[in-house]
Amino acid sequence: MAIYFNISMPVMDFLTESHKTMLRHEVKLYAEIFVDAQGERQYSAFESKEIELFASYFDDTAYNSFFFSCYPIQDIKRLNEFGYFFDVASSDSIEVNGGRETDKSRELIQMRMISKNPNKQIQSFYRALQRDLKKISGLQKHPQKNYFYLPTEKIIIPANSHSQHTRDNWEDFCLSRMESVK
Repeated sequence: MAIYFNISMPVMDFLTESHKTMLRHEVKLYAEIFVDAQGERQYSAFESKEIELFASYFDDTAYNSFFFSCYPIQDIKRLNEFGYFFDVASSDSIEVNGGRETDKSRELIQMRMISKNPNKQIQSFYRALQRDLKKISGLQKHPQKNYFYLPTEKIIIPANSHSQHTRDNWEDFCLSRMESVK
């Protein structure tokens, strides 16, 4: 059973808050970028000195997702071949989707424990990260939906909806789908 945690906040704030917890638990953060149409992946690690560079991946059309992991990324060949869902890496990782933001909308950040039997280090990190994020000043819990958010005038849209069979601008696609449902 997957354990989800959803939050809507600016990605720069999310990265800054997460970084403290990552250091305490010796967990790394990686962005997964698709290099070509065949699905070849490239992984970029988050470095605190390059927070703006990492945040720029969220504006890249090749951005797919990012993930927290205590898996030794030196085995990059296996990750490139199978992604971080293969057995060994998945027990050490938390998948994170979403995080894009424009002047009209903010995409929900959705975290998910990948493995049913995660290792203790990533499990401890995930609990600590949720606790730390819930302590952010001004953070609220949505009364009907299961997510936390920092108040904004922007429309909060689902995580990674842009990857659902569209070649259009992700935001226009999602907002048009939301309007057609109403």
